Amino acid sequence: MAIKNICNLRTGIFLFLMSGCLFFISLAWSDELLDADGFLVLRAPSFHTTEMVHPGTLPEEALLQTAYAGGETLRYTVSWLGITAGELVMQVSKIADRHEAFAIDVTARSAGLLAVFYPVEDHFRTMVQGRMRLPSRHEMQQMEGRRINSKLTLYDQEKFRVTHRKNGEPADIYQLAGPMQNEFSSFFFMRVLSFAGEAPMVVPTFADEKRHEVVVTVEGKEEQEGVLGKRNTLKVQPHLKFKGQYEKIGDPLVWLTDDAWRIPTKIKAKIVIGSLTAELVEYSGPAGKFPLTDIPKELPRQSPGDTR
Repeated sequence: MAIKNICNLRTGIFLFLMSGCLFFISLAWSDELLDADGFLVLRAPSFHTTEMVHPGTLPEEALLQTAYAGGETLRYTVSWLGITAGELVMQVSKIADRHEAFAIDVTARSAGLLAVFYPVEDHFRTMVQGRMRLPSRHEMQQMEGRRINSKLTLYDQEKFRVTHRKNGEPADIYQLAGPMQNEFSSFFFMRVLSFAGEAPMVVPTFADEKRHEVVVTVEGKEEQEGVLGKRNTLKVQPHLKFKGQYEKIGDPLVWLTDDAWRIPTKIKAKIVIGSLTAELVEYSGPAGKFPLTDIPKELPRQSPGDTR
């Protein structure tokens, strides 16, 4: 019996030493265990992929100076089946002490009866930088009904790596094959695409744990009248392969003013029943200041099958 116990002890010590050696070898071949945001994770080693990926369509330089210059606030009312369901506020601010760095702040909240039965108060902040306006950090504070969540995502655009942590859970690491936008930065970057020529406009986007090469097309031109007055618009459609934050189905439509400012005047996204429509009701920024218009408490009703 004594000999058997000694053998078991020696086996345990051997396994312990072997696991320790493997642990320190993995440290030698990987990045740090603890980063500035307290991510207690062992990051995977970097590797070079041979996969051919699209780096993303370059922006039009002139549009970067007008449509993505910062100092902009956009406020929308959100309706579902003709009923006012919420409010969406988006702000783009230039970070003064950093070159070509911006903060995108988005707040989505419920309104009307929905706010009584299912209150929603979501706050998102994405930090972007460089000519491609690529994200480096994304924070989310989410309150939906009784659920409260916080999420932090870091984007390493040099190593093509995304680190994501929800609440106090261990972080998840995603190794990608190229640079990436996120759902919020891609929306604003879409405004600075030229949409000229026949080459596809591609905006690589990280969502649902993957990198998607989202193709954005112009579906037509329309004249619209709203808080900005009468404006010619581009009817733009990003072709999504993911559901994203709000479980969208199908491809959304975005109407951008056909000018130097490319202001999104309307957004429509299909959901399981009907669609959500966001209409611009207030704008301030480089294009001017357009005050809040009178908003009816209830809009004309829309049938679930009407997704125009």
